[in-house]
Amino acid sequence: MTDEEDAQNMMMEMQQLQQQLQQVTVQKEETESEIQGIAKSLEELEDESHQEVYKSVGEILVKKDRDQLVEDLENEHEKLETRKESLSKKEERLQERMQETQQKFGEMR
Repeated sequence: MTDEEDAQNMMMEMQQLQQQLQQVTVQKEETESEIQGIAKSLEELEDESHQEVYKSVGEILVKKDRDQLVEDLENEHEKLETRKESLSKKEERLQERMQETQQKFGEMR
């Protein structure tokens, strides 16, 4: 391979890494938003005066047992926190690969 071909390959790799990084960042932001929504719901359910609670299912509201809903939300919150951690690690790895590739590309010039 020529230096020019190597440079083109590195440019393509950097573009792919940038796209992957953007996708992971968007997924992480969406996950954080969901976590905040669940946290707000759990905070609202801490008020013991809410004996009757409803859960949105599609276009309708369904009456739900308060304790069961709290448990479901806590489980979902935990699952999303795990996903967020996984996405953060993936984001970090992609950033490291991007820096390494940029450094190699810079050394070629």
